[in-house]
Parts: sequence; structure tokens; C-alpha cells
Amino acid sequence: KILCFRQSVIEKIVIISSHHHHYHLNRVITMFLLFYMSIFTFCIPRRTLVHAAFTITTPSPTSALSTQTIPLTSGVNAEVISSFSAKDNKSDSINRPPLVFIHGSFHASWCWAKHYMPYFIQQGYNVAALSLRGTGGTFAGEGVKKVQISEHVNDVSAFLQWVKEQQQECVGGESREGQEIRPPVLIAHSFGGLAVMKYLEKIHDTAENDAVIDESISGVALFCSVPPSGNGKMTMRYLRRSLKDSWKITAGLAMKKCITDKSLCRELFFDCGVDNPDDGISDEELETYQGYFKRDTVATIDLGDLARKLPSAKVSESDEGAAPFVFEMKTSRSLVVGAIHDFIVDSEGVKETAAYFGVKPSLVDSPHDVMLGAKWENGANTLLRWLDEEIL
Repeated sequence: KILCFRQSVIEKIVIISSHHHHYHLNRVITMFLLFYMSIFTFCIPRRTLVHAAFTITTPSPTSALSTQTIPLTSGVNAEVISSFSAKDNKSDSINRPPLVFIHGSFHASWCWAKHYMPYFIQQGYNVAALSLRGTGGTFAGEGVKKVQISEHVNDVSAFLQWVKEQQQECVGGESREGQEIRPPVLIAHSFGGLAVMKYLEKIHDTAENDAVIDESISGVALFCSVPPSGNGKMTMRYLRRSLKDSWKITAGLAMKKCITDKSLCRELFFDCGVDNPDDGISDEELETYQGYFKRDTVATIDLGDLARKLPSAKVSESDEGAAPFVFEMKTSRSLVVGAIHDFIVDSEGVKETAAYFGVKPSLVDSPHDVMLGAKWENGANTLLRWLDEEIL
């Protein structure tokens, strides 16, 4: 009853405000809604979900991929989807780095297994996707409801070490035709982008020399990433633009209504705009994804902890928003991609992330979930071109 009352109050505010054009009244309404949303986001009681009770299974990936649970040195048994195979020197002499995929909130490794991983296997890449701590496949611990960003960073770091070991096994521990085994390319989506930023920040802060980042990765590609400043500034921008859209994002994500509301889920993650009514996601697929969303939000990111450790805190104004580690990336490269129909991350957020990595942003005709739906190839082809031009 309390939840229904809170929802009713906010919905009424949105309706009233949308019919008022008086500047001061709108400003008062906006500030009230912002205060109310902040209370709602951090104080709403969460239903405890028991890890062992889940019956939804991860979608079966293509036969070239395998799903397994591996012990990471960070202390968790992580769900991993991967494909590693030795390349025939005669037919393929290109020394490709492995591609490592990191998902965002409400998702897990499964989101990459639908299209992207099979696509890049066909292009000759070894691929691996991690389900982060707190998802249904990577148990965070009995009764754990919040995961700190440092824990995700530790899991990413440990996972990259595992990937390196798999890559070495593929070539028998030796380089191929005198070529060194290349470090992986990190590819992240949405909130996964923040984990990658913090991982690179950690390397920079603890490195003994300037070459450590280039030794750790061959490149970074971020899709629809939450910017270095987090969600705070974006929330304010959405409030100024549209209270209705702000409500949808808050209800869908903070209140997890995207798990039960089909229309809202489709609009937030898969909608390609009025000119593209067919987003390529059937009602049956949507229900399946909502089931995964529920399963993969057992423990969510600790936003209070994250707010004190945002990547933007170490950005210098004199460096035009660039991260300190960018100047140490001599051979590794960066790609920042935004989606034209992204309902969650706005264009200013994409530009902020691009400035953080010292590059110009690329835009693709896709919704927020660039890896799913009818337009998945747009992002995949952009990534492939970048790999061909900048990494190989």
C-alpha cells in the first residue's frame, strides 16, 4: 500500500507539472520530485531474493560457446560464457587479442551470448563474458544485497587473469610465429563501463611504471556507458527536460518496475524510436529478458559507496575531462559509443565518457541495449571496424 501511494503521488506530480508552463511553479515541482525520488531510490524496501530459489536458466548460447562456473582469485565462483580455440597458423596469421565482455545493471553474461559473441567468433576472435558478482550466476554471498564497485573491479581483474591463462593454453604457452600473446580488449556496456574505468584507475594508482596499462589491455570499448560522474548529473538533466521521462527511469530502474512492466521495459532498453516500431524483440523474448532482469538483480551496486568513489573525482579540469591514465595508454586504444535511441544515457553523458578517454564519441542507430534486438549489428560492426583499424 505504501509503494502504491508513493507511486500515485509522483505520477500525479508529473501530470500536474506537465500541464503547467509557469517557470517558478515548475521549478518547485521539479525540486520536490527530485527530493522525493532520492528518498524513494535509497529507502525503498527491497524484497529479499534467495539464490537457490531461481529456476530461470541462462539462455543456451551457440554451440561454439560454453557456460561454466569458475573460481576467481577475488573469492567468488563466477559464471562465465566463453570460447577459446587455437588458430591455424596457415589460414589465419593475424594475432588477435581476446575480447572480454562486461555487462551492465539488470544483465549478465547472457546478453552478449545472443549476437555479439557468435559474431566475433566468426571473425576469428576468442571471446569471454563475465557475470558480475551479485547476478544470479555469480553468488555474492548469503543475505548480500549490495555490492561495492571495488568488488566488481577485483572480479574483473581476476577474470582477466583467467582469460590470459586460457589464451596461453590455446597456444601451448608459446607465442605464435614469434608473436606475443596479446592482452585482451575490454568491452563494457552501461554500468559495466564504470567498473572498467575504476579498473583502469586502480592499475594507474598502483602501477610501478607507465607501461602497465598497455601490458594489461589492448584496448577499451564502451557502449552506452554510465559517465564518470555517475547518474547524478544525468538525473538533473532529465528532470529539466521531462518529468515524465525522469519518472520512467526512476520507476523502471530504481524501483525495478522494468521487471514487471512490459511497456516500460521495452521503452527503456529496446525502443528504437517512432520511425522504427519493430525493435526486434518479441513479447515472448521480452518476458524472458524480464525474468533474467529479476534473477540478475539479487545484489545491486552500492550507490552510496559508488558516489564517494566516482571516476570523475580524479579528473583534472586542465586535462579537459580526461582520465589520468589516458596519458599512459601508448599502444592501447579506446572507443566510446553512444546510441541514438538510448533512453537511459543521454548524449551529454556519452560526450563526458568520450572526453574521459580522450576520444571523439561514435553514435549508432540503436537503443540502450545495443547488443540485443533488430539493430544489434550496428554496434557490432562499429566495434569490428575499430578493431580492424586501431587494434589489429
